[in-house]
This record gives sequence, structure tokens and C-alpha cells, in this order.
Amino acid sequence: MTKPLRGQLVAVAVCALAFQALLPWLPPAAGRGLADALIALTLGASAVVYLRRIRSETGRARHAIRVGVASTSLWAIANVGYLVNEVRPSPAAFAVGVGGSLGAAVLLPLGLHLNAPPMTGAQRYRGLLDLAAVSGAILALSWVYVLGPSRASGSAFLTTTALTAFEVLAAAIALVTMARNFPGRTGLSPRVLGAASVVLAVTAMLALHNSVGGRSWYSGVGAGYLLAAGLILVASRLPSPDGEVDRAAHHFASRWALLPYVPIVLAVVAVAAEQIRHATLDAGLVWILLITFALVLARQFLTMTIIGGLAVKLERQRAELAHQAHHDSLTGLHNRAAFHARGGELLARHPGAVVLLIDLDGFKPVNDRLGHAAGDEVLVTVARRLLSAVRPGDLVSRLGGDEFALVLTGPSDAADRIRSALAEPMPIRGERVTVGVSIGSATGDRSLDALLQEADTAMYAAKAAGRRRERVGASAGR
Repeated sequence: MTKPLRGQLVAVAVCALAFQALLPWLPPAAGRGLADALIALTLGASAVVYLRRIRSETGRARHAIRVGVASTSLWAIANVGYLVNEVRPSPAAFAVGVGGSLGAAVLLPLGLHLNAPPMTGAQRYRGLLDLAAVSGAILALSWVYVLGPSRASGSAFLTTTALTAFEVLAAAIALVTMARNFPGRTGLSPRVLGAASVVLAVTAMLALHNSVGGRSWYSGVGAGYLLAAGLILVASRLPSPDGEVDRAAHHFASRWALLPYVPIVLAVVAVAAEQIRHATLDAGLVWILLITFALVLARQFLTMTIIGGLAVKLERQRAELAHQAHHDSLTGLHNRAAFHARGGELLARHPGAVVLLIDLDGFKPVNDRLGHAAGDEVLVTVARRLLSAVRPGDLVSRLGGDEFALVLTGPSDAADRIRSALAEPMPIRGERVTVGVSIGSATGDRSLDALLQEADTAMYAAKAAGRRRERVGASAGR
């Protein structure tokens, strides 16, 4: 979090706390009117900021900004209606306030959802499970502190439940969105906007709790709406998230990933306190908890599946990288590095091993006449025939170009078989192509590099003698 953003958030919080401290000293109507005026001004400024950003955004982000314009405008108009009703009671002004508030409350979670990149694959299902589990936990808290008391007091339980259900969903969407791992600092906008949505939900729930208890709805929470409005103004100035959310592997390392568990833990604590206080639990509350924990288990199973898939994918990628590091990408034979590593091991275990160095004769004309793709087919065919001409324990490598190196672990007629196998015509690009080989060989109780250098000298001697020949190193058998 940057210092300017931290300063803005502190300023919003200080203003809200100052207003809350001032409320007890004001007449109720004056306090509500002042709150309506401040909220209307703050949200009006937010609507202007969002409106100016529409042209600079594209795609999903532009839709999010448009929803932001509509939501903040409706909420600002609603508070103007409430303010008018405070000055001069008017059913029409009050209806504007109620309608605008409901419209803004519906649009805010939608804007929050659009402001974050879409989930893909298994993350989408995990997000839905998170949303359901968090909704259940918040509903359990609502049942303990709002729905239960309203039911016991005989007040309008269905109306209270309907109002509570929407606030539960809004808070759940906010918490799940905030828990996502956004690249870089681009997650600041959805997280600040999510915090505003949570503040709104908590304020609305506490207001209902106050009403159920016979107290003024704004008792202790009068500044909640002002705080939420200030957070929305801060969020309106923050850039939209860039690109896609980080990969799932990064998500599990984020501290934000624990956020959905907060209401679940709070629900457990609240229900435990309820059990201690009354020695019994409402049947509805028990079912809510059971469903919530079932969703949490399903979420954990899905998370384990994702992690298991990532582990398998990582292991496969490691195996592929290890193979690529030691094998030629075209022929699949061992490459130069693997030849030196494994060849040295074979010589240590088999002192009488033979090193062969093979160079193709007539390869360049084929490559020049038929093209590089045809040349690649020739190399692949040569590699396959070399493997079929040696024993399982022998080493066959492509050093580069049309040059191959072998380590034969024991006396054999492999050189003759190689020459015979490669002398057979190859069907390449509709033609029958023939290439020959010049072979240099070396053996003896020496290092791989020494034997390879000797085989190289012998191979060039074979070429000088007329190609398609084999020469044995001068020091062989020493």
C-alpha cells in the first residue's frame, strides 16, 4: 500500500470517527441531515470521478466503471431525498431515498464483481464454494444477533430476513473478491471497494439489530454509511486491476487467501457463546452451521485437488525439463552434455568400451536440394537406425549437425551394422535418399575426451581416404 493511499484511508477513518463522536451532541434530525449531506457530497464526487474514467477503460473494466457511476449516483440522489425529508417530511422524497438506496445497494456488489478479472477453471468453482460458505457464516452471525432476536420479539421476521439476506450476499461477494490474489498493486481498487461493501453490510446489520432492540437505528453506527462513502471515493481514484489474476499456485501463498475464513471463525465463536449463554441452539442456526461446514469441506477437497494437480503438473514439467536438458530436441538422442556425463560413467564401468564418432556423407546436398525439413527427416531416420544397430546398454548421442557419437560397452560389429543400416535408402519427401557414413573409432584405458579426440582424427582420416569408410585411432589398444 502506497503512502498517499494510506493517508487517504486514515483521513476517511478519522472523519468518520469524528462524526460519530459528534452525533450524541446533535439533535437526531440534525445528525441524520448532516450525515445525508456529507454522504451525498462524497458520493457525488465519486460519481464524477467514475464518469471521467469511462473513456480510459475498456472491456470488463469499463462495465465496472459504468456500474460505479450508476451506483454512486443513485446513492447520492437517495441521500438528497433523505435530506429533503428531514427538512420537510415528504413521502415522495422518502420514497426517492429508499428506492435510490436499494438500487445502489444492488449495483455495488455487481460493480465489485466486474472490477476484478474473471475466474477461470477450478478457481471459478472454488470461488463459488467460498461465496456460499462465507454467506452461510455471515447468515449464522445474523441469526444470532438479528434474525433470532427479531423472531423472539415477534417483529416482522420475514421483512428482516429479506433485508438481511441481501446484506449477507453483498458482504460475502466483497470478502471473496478481496481474498483473490491480484498481480502487483492492482488489487487495491477491488479491496478498498470490498471494504466499503463490508462496512455497508455491517452497518445495515447493526442498524437492524438496533431497531429490533428498540433503539435508534443509528445508535453507535451512524458514521458507518459515511465511512463506506469515503472508501468508495478513495476506490474511485484507484486503477482497475491489470490483466488476469495470478496463477493458483501464487494464490495459496497470499495472506488475503485467509480472509474468507474470518467470518467462519467469528460464526463459530458467536454460536459457542450462544450455546454457553442459553444452553441450547435454534434448529435453523444448527442447519446453517451444518451446511456452512459442509461447504467448507467441499472447498478444502477442491483446494486439495488443485494443489495435487499443480504438484503433478510441476513434476511433469521437471521431468520434461530434465529430458530437454539431456536430450536432442529433434532426434530424441542424448545431447553433447549427456554424452560426456554418461559416456564417462560407461567407460569407468567398461574399460574395453569403444568410442565411435560418425559423420554423415552426402547429407549437405540432400539438405540443400530438398530443404531443411527434409534434412531433419534424414537425421531422425539416422537416429532411429543407430538405436536399432546397437545393444540396449550402449550410448548413442547427437553432438550437433550431422555428427553422432557412440559408446559401445563391449566388442561388437556395431560399426558394420551401422554402415549397413544407413546404406539403405530413406523415403524422404517422396524421394529415396541415400547417405553414407565416415566412422572414426577409438578404444583404450583413457579418458572420454582423449578417446573422442582420437576418434575424431580417425574419422577425418576416413573422409580423406574417400568417405564412407571406417578408421581406427592410431593409439587404439594401448
